[in-house]
Amino acid sequence: MDKHDLMILDIVQQHKKEMQEHIRLSALERNFWKRIEGDVTLSVGQARIGERITRLYLDGMIQNKNGYMLTKKGREALSLEGQRLAQVA
Repeated sequence: MDKHDLMILDIVQQHKKEMQEHIRLSALERNFWKRIEGDVTLSVGQARIGERITRLYLDGMIQNKNGYMLTKKGREALSLEGQRLAQVA
């Protein structure tokens, strides 16, 4: 899992906090592209958002029930990565 996978998890979590609902695929993709548009290290071909979402789903990080939401495993992964980044900074 890289920083862009974590970004997807963060987008899902932020949407849930702000909107109190699960995020739809179109909104997830739109938010992802908005966040990475300034990232010159990632090309469109490297982003492969569909593959990333599929992998997160198959790994049990997100689930889709009338929109995407984090699973317990996804919340834990996002929390652990946030703690690790805080320790580095």
